[in-house]
Amino acid sequence: MDVQPAYDEAVTDYLEAMLLLLPAEAGGRRSPVAPREGSYWPFVRVDERLLRARIIEGPPLLAPGDEARVVVEIDADATASLRPGAEMPLLERDEQCVGLLTVVRVCRGAVPA
Repeated sequence: MDVQPAYDEAVTDYLEAMLLLLPAEAGGRRSPVAPREGSYWPFVRVDERLLRARIIEGPPLLAPGDEARVVVEIDADATASLRPGAEMPLLERDEQCVGLLTVVRVCRGAVPA
């Protein structure tokens, strides 16, 4: 008898995007992030909604003031309005803008059967 695991989580989509981290002098972060660790969970504003995003791929380290191509995991409901070239602010505590994400490509996710 095959038993299928239960999946209660929402479908996740992925964005390939350019991430520009603002330098501290411009109100951005003071410390670098490590995109490949998957432990950086900022917020993004999409269609007036504040959503959690997780940076899961990119350079080993991204310092304030740097720009790099990254992969972002985001709620699938948000990606319907995102197209290549769309820009959204990257936000942290108290909705402080610390960077800018520019969408390069949207990769639709799928729920396992």
